Amino acid sequence: MAIHCPKCGMKHDVVKFEEGRRVKCRCGLKLDLGLMQTVDDFLRFFESEKERKKAKEIQDHAEQICQMILDEHSADIDIEIAKQKLREKVESYFPDKLETYRMIYEARFRRLWEQFRAPGGQDPAGP
Repeated sequence: MAIHCPKCGMKHDVVKFEEGRRVKCRCGLKLDLGLMQTVDDFLRFFESEKERKKAKEIQDHAEQICQMILDEHSADIDIEIAKQKLREKVESYFPDKLETYRMIYEARFRRLWEQFRAPGGQDPAGP
């Protein structure tokens, strides 16, 4: 699977980014997974329309989880189940992008949980 440079569009093998490595594109832009801080960034780096549709499905599922966290009537266990199902979906669709998923989505869930749910600021799923 390839990650596209947002500046020139050149494809870079996702394996080059393992363990937080940075890659210098031929256009001079230094790429790393840290560039993908938003959902739009996550979607932009997918290669095919099929991949983009799967990524959009993941995005929609994540938005539902965010809404559940914000909704005081959603049970904690239901949120945890939804998060686990989303993680399984990501592992199924994009096993090589699991770290990117963690950086974007799990971090977002944790921030929302700390801000709106936990009296002591602790997500029941842990860090």
